[in-house]
Amino acid sequence: MSQMAATDPRTRPIRIAVLARRPLLVTALRALLGAEAELEAVGVADSRPQLLRLLDEQEPRVVLIDDSDPGWETGDILRAVAERADGVAVVVLVDQCVDETALEYLRAGADGFVPLDAALSEIATAIRAVSDGYAVLPPPLTRRLVDLLVRRGPAQVVVPQVSTLTSREREIFDLIAAGMSNSEVAQALVLSEKTVKFHVSNLLRKLGVRSRAQAIVRAWDRGVLAGPGSGGF
Repeated sequence: MSQMAATDPRTRPIRIAVLARRPLLVTALRALLGAEAELEAVGVADSRPQLLRLLDEQEPRVVLIDDSDPGWETGDILRAVAERADGVAVVVLVDQCVDETALEYLRAGADGFVPLDAALSEIATAIRAVSDGYAVLPPPLTRRLVDLLVRRGPAQVVVPQVSTLTSREREIFDLIAAGMSNSEVAQALVLSEKTVKFHVSNLLRKLGVRSRAQAIVRAWDRGVLAGPGSGGF
């Protein structure tokens, strides 16, 4: 029994790679990750090539990116992470993130945002949340993004292949669009979490996105969803 528990993914620390180079921030993040038993820092990169090496060699579950550093373009880094490591969640540490920039980052693959002046405990909470499949947005940014997405007309682009989703996939999408994690969806639909993960992976693939946050943004942006409370596709 103890051997089975040791190999259970839910008991393993969440492996985290950091892209940051400001000494005070790096020191604070090292202290945070070292103090949390369920979090494990696998390395701190100070450039895009170093981060990509960490992705290849250490296989982190979550990446933290310091958006305020002028040494890189966060949108480019997000796209590189998405191409290099499927399934890795990304939290962006933001000094100031305007509406359109936040949308760009979500489209590029960001799963969450945390203000740089937030308490270290909030960063740890965000790491756990995105690792569990949640999207994490500060409340003021959430309100602005929802308003922006609902007000905007559908973008003039090809609508995703929503018609290829099964009825179960559509049902699951409605629940994750409402903010539910995989475990909550499983409980609501009386399914195993493994089955929910299978359906979520399929619907993300069919919509051509890598994360649930990106799927929701793209669905709203392309007119597939009318906005929060629309009741589905």
